[in-house]
Amino acid sequence: MKNQITISTFALLMSFSASAVSVYFDKDRSDDFACTIAKSIKKAYPDKSRRKLKKGIFKILREEINPWVDAYPIPAGISFPKYLERITGLPGFPMDRSEYYLQNAFILYGNPKLELKEPTKNYFASFIHLARKRHVDYLNKEAPRFKLRNEPDLLQQIEENLPNVENNAYPIHDEDGNPIQQKGEFKKEKHRYKLAIGEADHKKYNEFVEVSQKHNHFSSPLFMWLLQQEDFSITPERLFEKAVEIYEDPIVALGVIPWVFSGDALTVHRGTSSVVSYKMERIVEGGDIPGYQYHFWGYLTQGIIGGRLRVGLLAYIYEKLYQKDIADWKTDVLSLKLGKQIRKNLRKPKNCEQK
Repeated sequence: MKNQITISTFALLMSFSASAVSVYFDKDRSDDFACTIAKSIKKAYPDKSRRKLKKGIFKILREEINPWVDAYPIPAGISFPKYLERITGLPGFPMDRSEYYLQNAFILYGNPKLELKEPTKNYFASFIHLARKRHVDYLNKEAPRFKLRNEPDLLQQIEENLPNVENNAYPIHDEDGNPIQQKGEFKKEKHRYKLAIGEADHKKYNEFVEVSQKHNHFSSPLFMWLLQQEDFSITPERLFEKAVEIYEDPIVALGVIPWVFSGDALTVHRGTSSVVSYKMERIVEGGDIPGYQYHFWGYLTQGIIGGRLRVGLLAYIYEKLYQKDIADWKTDVLSLKLGKQIRKNLRKPKNCEQK
């Protein structure tokens, strides 16, 4: 009974916000989108229950993703040992570090060999490498302030940088072998901006780079499509439709989308370098467009597999109470509710018969 009260109390908190931040994705639209996604998943996986989907995705997290995630350490919660995961059905609480890469598990669930219909170059990796290098140059006063999304020759810059990321490479040193990074003295090394993503001296770093580059390559078709769109012109519905068209699988599409937006928001500097997040229609009121996009799509995957309450707890503590970032918090709530509705629709497809 006590646990039920705790869960109910937290569910109430998830629905309440103490600050007026407008949400532009209303309930009717959210319900319709939940049906669109659920029907797409049911069509692609008619014999798979939500429980089987979750089990398969967590298996990939444990066996294929968890071994290399420590090369990019992210404080996400407490990781459970395997025997405890079997008992609870959870890899950690509120999150295991590997769950930050839940989108990768979605991708590998539907396309384990990362096979594309049409060959492409690794444009997304080239963009990330270029953006970080240019931001380092700016911080070191070797280049003026810039905004990549305002530069008409961005595609040309990405294409010219492609040789640097061939064969899953990601060069992080200059011609003299020194790391390319922000210069100066720092009380904490973690505050120094670096071209490298993650811990370059970690024993799993090379594996982390190779795996990340393969996913960047796989995500390049959607990234390139977004790059060519007008700012604030693409709805979430249109993006999901396009991703399914490219990857021919809704689970894969739901993995690629947050991978692209997390790369756009987290592995580059948002103020100077984020680009494709600004192609999306606004979800909530506020200025952190890249942050809202990767939160919306990233938390959606958590909601679909049933992580709404425990991951929502982490969001509530960190976003709402600690950072007091109400817009991020509202985006999280919106996304987790959408994920919950998708789960309901997968369990009861009749919910969407009239949609």
